[in-house]
Amino acid sequence: MTRRAQVSLWLVLVGLLCLIPAGAGAQDSQTVPSIELSGTIDPATEKWIDSALGDADADAAPLALIRIDTPGGLDTSMREIIKDVLDAPMPVVVYVSPNGSRAASAGAFIVEAGDVAAMAPQTNIGSASAVTASGGDIGGTLGRKIENDAAAFMRALAESHGRNGPLAERMVTEAANFSATEALDRELIDIVAGSEEELLAMLDGFRVAGPKAQTLDTDGLVIEQREMPFQYQALQVLVNPTIAYVLLLLGLVGIAIEIFSPGLILPGTLGLVFLLLGAYGTAQLPVQAAGVLLLVVGIGFIIAEAQLPTHGILGAVGVIALALSGLLLFDTGSEQLEVSVPVVITVAILFGGFLAFAAAKAVQARRNPVRTGWEELIGAGGVVRVPLDPVGQVFVQGALWRAGPAEDVGAREAERLGVRDARVRVESVEGLTLRVRPAENDEEEARS
Repeated sequence: MTRRAQVSLWLVLVGLLCLIPAGAGAQDSQTVPSIELSGTIDPATEKWIDSALGDADADAAPLALIRIDTPGGLDTSMREIIKDVLDAPMPVVVYVSPNGSRAASAGAFIVEAGDVAAMAPQTNIGSASAVTASGGDIGGTLGRKIENDAAAFMRALAESHGRNGPLAERMVTEAANFSATEALDRELIDIVAGSEEELLAMLDGFRVAGPKAQTLDTDGLVIEQREMPFQYQALQVLVNPTIAYVLLLLGLVGIAIEIFSPGLILPGTLGLVFLLLGAYGTAQLPVQAAGVLLLVVGIGFIIAEAQLPTHGILGAVGVIALALSGLLLFDTGSEQLEVSVPVVITVAILFGGFLAFAAAKAVQARRNPVRTGWEELIGAGGVVRVPLDPVGQVFVQGALWRAGPAEDVGAREAERLGVRDARVRVESVEGLTLRVRPAENDEEEARS
């Protein structure tokens, strides 16, 4: 083939490649991930949704489905999830499912953030008013600021997706709640479907409103269930305020016991593990400085009680401080993520009492006379087995020892040491030789 023919062939090939539409060689995904979002809205569910939507993007999913059933949760985690939903390149359908589920509080915001808002027939949505951690209303100027901010956010989410903004706002300002039928009739949501398959069929030809406006084509798409993995389930346990508090307390108690009784290993090892787990869970939650200070002060007072004659005053104050620290440590602003008051008080009393007992025993053991080693022999009583002339053997604490008279033993006492079965008292130890003198009274003889 001539050079000119080769050039002509390459030009033809390049021309043919230019005629192929972009992406013609790529196979569009036909899988719709159905992502589970259940339980409280917290840092664990936030990380899970971010990961799941990231995987859907990597798989070039044409659509993502989030199955939601939640009583609500943290405002910060809710807003991060909403950002993930809004930033996802594919349309995201938020579906309150299965029957009997709800999208309450933070869940209502997430539903309205969806490009498509759907509900199963026997579900409900609403009750999105801001409350304190104990479930009460937030009063004053702060309460109005929080409510106005939440109401505006809810209205913006709903209206940007072509839904009923004023009605959505009432879920915040009046804690309104709606059934699936009511929400559909009043344009708070887009679809009511009895199952995921039915929902997918109803979405075929559906016109999405909002930033991702498009007409959906769901013909031939297949749903793939994606449940929350164990790592996020474990994290969800750790970020529970009550669990995090108990783990912190267990960790501090274990380390304190190890400090007072070095060498036990197990309390210190477990304590460190519990402390790290509790600290990790605590780091994911909004923490108040007062709660941290009370926790440290409570542990300090209980340890001090073991060393100071306060007749239980410091110990009692320490237990009270521990209980208060559990109640004040976290400021979640959500009644779904508040600490359990009975659990906190019970745990504070039990752990505080146990720590005080363990510390007292450790201090007492340190103050007791040494019970091991050659030091234990000093002052111990014994019996002459081989007369000391001047060296012999004495029976002390169940063993025969080489023995000789103490340096300041007089002649008369030396005579007594030369008699078998004479009672003696150990004065000192020189290597493996005991230096003894005759026992002076019945009390010393009884010690043998």
